Amino acid sequence: MESEGRPAGMIGRIANDNHSSRDTMITGVVLLASGPTLNYLFERHNVFKLWENSRYPISWADLFYPPLCVFLSLTGIVFVGGAIGRTSFRQLRKLTFMIVIPVTILYALLAFVMQFMQTGADRLGECPGLDQAASSSNVIPDSKQRPGYAAVGCAVERRGVFFSYYNYMWVYGVTDAAAQQRVLDGIAVQFRQAHTHPVQVMFYDKENWSVRQLENGRTVGSGGPSKLIRVVDIG
Repeated sequence: MESEGRPAGMIGRIANDNHSSRDTMITGVVLLASGPTLNYLFERHNVFKLWENSRYPISWADLFYPPLCVFLSLTGIVFVGGAIGRTSFRQLRKLTFMIVIPVTILYALLAFVMQFMQTGADRLGECPGLDQAASSSNVIPDSKQRPGYAAVGCAVERRGVFFSYYNYMWVYGVTDAAAQQRVLDGIAVQFRQAHTHPVQVMFYDKENWSVRQLENGRTVGSGGPSKLIRVVDIG
C-alpha cells in the first residue's frame, strides 16, 4: 500500500529518522546549556560552596568542574551538529571520542596551569587598595605574622571555564557580624570606586601563627590552619 507515491515502510523510516534527529537535537541543546549553567553555579554562585572548607584559595572543585563543563558543551555541539546533519548515533559516539575527549584533555591541562600556576601574585594591582579599604575599618586586629599591619591579605586567583580574575581576600580575628560588615562596606566602596575585579572575602576566627627560637638564636615563624567562619562575594 502506498501513500502519495511512497511505500508505507519508507514513510515509517522517515518518521523514525525525524524522531531520532529530534531526540538528538534536544539532548545536544541540554548538554550545550549545561556547561555554562554548571560553570555559573560552581564559579562563585555555588549554593553548596564546596571550596569554603578548603585551607587553600582554590579547592578540588576548581580543578574538576571547568573541564567537565567544557566536555558537556562540546558534546552538545557535536550532538546538535549531528542532528542537523542526520548523523547516526554510532558516528556521534565516534566523533565524541575523536574530538571532544582530546580537546577536553588539552583544556584540562591548560586549566591546571592557569588556575594553579597563575594564582597568588597580585597581577591586577588592585590588592593594595583593597587591603587599605579593609584596614580602614579599624576593627581588624594586628597581624602576628606582620607586626604593625592589620591581619588582612589579598591575592589574585582565576576560576571557571573562562579563567575569570578574582581578588581573594582573607581577614583574621573579626568574628562579630557588625564588625565584619564594616570591613565589607569598606571593600565594597573600593570595589565600586576603583572598578576592581570581583572580590571574595573570607573571614577566619584567628591568625594561627607562632614564633619559636632556634638553638642558634634565630627565630622562625610558622602558620597553622584557621577556622573559616564566613565567605562573602562582592561583585
